[in-house]
Amino acid sequence: MPHRTCADGETVLPTRDGHVEGFWELFSRLRRRWVKVELLQEYDESDSIAYRRFKEGNHEEAARLVTEFVRSQSEIYELARERKLEMIRIRIFVLPLTDYLRYYEIPAYESDVECGEKVFFLQDTQAADILDHGITDYVLFDDERVLSLHYEESASTLREARLAEGSETVGKYMEITEKLLERSVPMHQSPAYQEILTSG
Repeated sequence: MPHRTCADGETVLPTRDGHVEGFWELFSRLRRRWVKVELLQEYDESDSIAYRRFKEGNHEEAARLVTEFVRSQSEIYELARERKLEMIRIRIFVLPLTDYLRYYEIPAYESDVECGEKVFFLQDTQAADILDHGITDYVLFDDERVLSLHYEESASTLREARLAEGSETVGKYMEITEKLLERSVPMHQSPAYQEILTSG
């Protein structure tokens, strides 16, 4: 896994087309749980045909394609089932919901749940006091290492991924994660999700 080490001891992992190279290596070392926290209201996934269909306004086709993509990630979900891994995703959302979340990401989440993930929703106003300045999207691996994901603000494209394994940094993210989980609710119980159902 090519990388470079920063002065603060964090390791910068290479990224390509919005993906972190070496992610599978980190995932394959899991023994207990994986937690991903998502803060942006849209991500640039231009390498995905499903996302391109969404940007063209073809929401039905985009939802179908992104659902198929999630279900195709059999290697990840088979490993999770084999090791009885807990896979948790915490989505911080704003109101009104973006079209990206409503028409593209939630269909993907539906498939995530079908495949064994637990997806939780939390409104941004309820998370503001938990998320310290500088906290970005991140992935927590086994409460032992954390991968922070840094995006270009103007385009929501992944710019940098930093891996930290020190106890102080990981402990900080563990504390944030537990607080977010305490306040969040399963996606299907979220008022935001219910609003989508009633509005069609």
